[in-house]
Amino acid sequence: MKKFAVIVLSVILFCILSTGVTANTASQNLSDANAIKIANNASIHFWNALYGYKKTPCLQKTFTYKGTQYSYLCKEFNTKDKLVKYLSETFTNSAIQKGLKDYRYITYKGKLARPVGDGFGMLEWKKAKVKLIDKKQNVRSYKFTVPTVDGDSVKRTVTFYKSGSKWKVNKFDAVQ
Repeated sequence: MKKFAVIVLSVILFCILSTGVTANTASQNLSDANAIKIANNASIHFWNALYGYKKTPCLQKTFTYKGTQYSYLCKEFNTKDKLVKYLSETFTNSAIQKGLKDYRYITYKGKLARPVGDGFGMLEWKKAKVKLIDKKQNVRSYKFTVPTVDGDSVKRTVTFYKSGSKWKVNKFDAVQ
């Protein structure tokens, strides 16, 4: 009976490890479905960065700096390093650096802040239609038709760069 249990556990372990390898290999190939998943995830990361938190809102203290009202980000993103680490899950380094500059993030009194603004994600990336428009070895561009929450749709071009074994979005606000 012990031999049978060992064999069963070995088979289960083999299946688990095999599934992980398959999933990892699949992430190296950018299919239309993977492009939609990555774009959706990047959109979530984009909006979380603008909201200043990922899971739980916090009291975001505001201040005025050089005539612009700013708001500190919540503790999970209160330093540039923390936010960059989070954003690097889905964006290239150049997209992150340009995005932080374009959206005027600053470090003030040791904490990361961004200009106060309103807005929310109106695009339903999970429901997007996608078409590959350019393919090179480590770069892919897709044309997305993304439905909005109010029933319209918008067109977006998103370029993905392969970074190691992961595909990442190369423009911070391409998925807003």
